[in-house]
Amino acid sequence: MLKVSHLRIVIPTIFLWGFSLLNLSSLKAQVSKKDSIYTNIQHYKLKTNYQKDTVYINLLYTYGKSYGFQNLDSLLILAEKTIDLSKRIDYTKGIARGHIILGNYYSDTGDTNKAIESFKKALNSAEQINDVQIIIMSKSSLATAYTNKGDYAKALKEYLTGIEIAKENNLEDSLSILYVNITVVYSMQNDYEQCIYFLTKAMKLNKKIDNKRLTAITLTNLASSYIDSDDFENATKKVDEAIVLLEKLQLQDWLTFAYELKATIYLEQEKFEEALNWFKKSEKLHESIKQERYKIPMFNGISKAYFNLKEYEKTEYYALKGLEIGDKLDILDQRDEILETLYELKKATNNPIDALGYLEKFKAISDTINKKNNEKELRFLKSNLEFDQEKERYILENEKVVAKQRLYFYGALLIILAFSIIIYILRRNNKIQSILYRKLTVKTKQLQKKEKHLLNSNNTKTKLFSVIAHDLKGPINSFKSMFDMLSAKQMSSNEFIGFVPTMGESIDSIAFTLNNLLSWGQTQMNGIVTKPENTCITTLVNQNNALLSKMAAKKSISLENNISEKVLAWCDKNQISIVIRNLTSNALKFTPENGSISFGANEKGKYWEVYVKDTGIGISDSALDKIFNTEENFTTYGTNNEKGTGLGLVLCKEMIEKNNGEIYVKSSSDKGTCFYFTVPKAAVKKLKS
Repeated sequence: MLKVSHLRIVIPTIFLWGFSLLNLSSLKAQVSKKDSIYTNIQHYKLKTNYQKDTVYINLLYTYGKSYGFQNLDSLLILAEKTIDLSKRIDYTKGIARGHIILGNYYSDTGDTNKAIESFKKALNSAEQINDVQIIIMSKSSLATAYTNKGDYAKALKEYLTGIEIAKENNLEDSLSILYVNITVVYSMQNDYEQCIYFLTKAMKLNKKIDNKRLTAITLTNLASSYIDSDDFENATKKVDEAIVLLEKLQLQDWLTFAYELKATIYLEQEKFEEALNWFKKSEKLHESIKQERYKIPMFNGISKAYFNLKEYEKTEYYALKGLEIGDKLDILDQRDEILETLYELKKATNNPIDALGYLEKFKAISDTINKKNNEKELRFLKSNLEFDQEKERYILENEKVVAKQRLYFYGALLIILAFSIIIYILRRNNKIQSILYRKLTVKTKQLQKKEKHLLNSNNTKTKLFSVIAHDLKGPINSFKSMFDMLSAKQMSSNEFIGFVPTMGESIDSIAFTLNNLLSWGQTQMNGIVTKPENTCITTLVNQNNALLSKMAAKKSISLENNISEKVLAWCDKNQISIVIRNLTSNALKFTPENGSISFGANEKGKYWEVYVKDTGIGISDSALDKIFNTEENFTTYGTNNEKGTGLGLVLCKEMIEKNNGEIYVKSSSDKGTCFYFTVPKAAVKKLKS
């Protein structure tokens, strides 16, 4: 079905200071507003030196701004004349306004780069005289041009600064317009929830200031957002309200859009005749409006309606008209849909050669659209806007702020604690190193043995530093940056609280990493002693599953323990618990969502063979040769980009061997992995004792 054209931009209206001085009372009953402005332009031409009169220049601007879309050639003439006359008398405000309507001309003719250049000149002139309203208009127009160009990050930046200026100066009309216009950027990213949020804010302002024009426009864009969200009930309500207001206000350019939305709803409901009727109403209005870019979605919709009615000649006629405008203005939007319609048309009419040609063009356009994706930069700037939203709410939530600050304090304590643990590890290793060096100087007879021991200790220290630098330093520095941003008021309290769950996960990850580092470091430095005892393996599995249940639940992974309570081993309980925890953690990391992990045990003579089996992505043959290698720190990212230290399996191997067992693995890519380890059975006589 037809995808709704992206939301339309509202062109801000600035009332001219000289216009209110004119006597229009006799004209209002006889002519339209358009004719009134034109009549007054002719009236001022009768005056001496009228070209040096700022009121005359302002009238030219008003006429071009309000009605230039009906004749683009006239719009160009009015823009150039406004700029020229303003420069002659050094009228900076007139220069700025002239560049705005010149930018509108270039925008409507598809020359986006020249439009951006003109709007930048308008902004520069407005900033010279600090005219806040024209600054906001220039920024909004510049953002519109960036949006048409597909540079959504720059567009969003201009809207954000414009919103800030409008808030500071209590310009509610301008603020409402900016709220409406910024939603166009979000609609390009399919973030319709954010669109509805800002449009709802705009509606509240419109009711407050009783601006019917803005209300009608906002209702139209709301309808578009609801259609994109597949909420046709609300879409129908909003578009019907909008059409009533727009017809009353005679806003023909917006009526074309509202009619198209009404048609789109019928098209989505497969009521093709009704859809075609509304598209035709829009087409009729477009005959008097020279806004070529907005004809593309209309022709696209008409061609789809005719296609579903099996009127193939008309389908091709309107599709080619839309494609011609898109090519002429170099607009990607909806060209892919038109090409797809032509492809389906040629298939339906048994024309495979033309169908293949359109299919190739469709794929080329689709690839080009995908390459212009600015989502990552948009989200970064979007966070700044969300900060502003939350800042407004904090004014009314002072009591909550105190409680939240306590939470920040505890978060800071956790970070300090993490730093303390790292410092302790570093100092402890340095101390051990110093002791080893002193013993080497005293015990010369054991020089060869101690030399080997010292080399191993140095390797341990290097690996510890490497892991700390890469796997602990990063998250801790992130915590520090967040607190720095909070202190500098670059981040709101609510935003910080939103990161608390992520911080908790990071701290859990750090704790898990530190536990592995400490255990492995001790095994390398002969600082750990294996103390075997009768151990129930299924109890260890249950304990570790409870610890890792949160991680499993996050990925909807089931944990199934099939080990009997009769499986008793003679081993070091703590060491085997670490082995089970690491194997389970790895299985969770490399198992996609909705997978499963099972635990079991088989008898192997005097040993129990315990296994941890997952339905994950498996391990490649090249990786299988590295995972237990003590000389190589090997790690990969999990299915959700989880990062490990690379020490877990090495630690497992060493601890299993200290308990007189062995560890091995069977795996193949995309078929899951099964880790096995053996531990001695608990002797019967030891059980009786």
